[in-house]
Amino acid sequence: MTTQQFDHVGEIRIRSDIKEMLEIHVLEALPLREACRRVGLPYHKNVSQHKSSKSGKAYVTQLKRRRKVIEEFGADIPSLARLIEIRDMALLAESYTAATRAHELCVREASKANSDRKRTGAEKEVAQMTREEMLAEIQEIMTCPPKTGPC
Repeated sequence: MTTQQFDHVGEIRIRSDIKEMLEIHVLEALPLREACRRVGLPYHKNVSQHKSSKSGKAYVTQLKRRRKVIEEFGADIPSLARLIEIRDMALLAESYTAATRAHELCVREASKANSDRKRTGAEKEVAQMTREEMLAEIQEIMTCPPKTGPC
């Protein structure tokens, strides 16, 4: 049985056990051997072909975007990935108003998802932050190395 998802190009078809293995491999940053063991798939030298197929590459790209959201906001909300991209593009274009607004929306959605626990690094709610505090937080996120987590 295959799982169908849609990306920008078209439909992604991946078997559910392969999909689960790729999620463990990418989201938890585990080696393929360990991801296969957790799912119950046999590991062999060609198991990495699932990442190299057209549908596999598209799915791994989606998972990497989700991983970035999880690392930055502590919530698995796939829709935030596009907002993060918009924020980063706005910062590169030096459009600080757009970047601030996109970051504000990200924080608001993440806080809704994490209503029972406080987002790490946020001392105030977005509505209570001044423009300078918001820009400082955005700058901190942009200067933080991508794989180390909080600076």
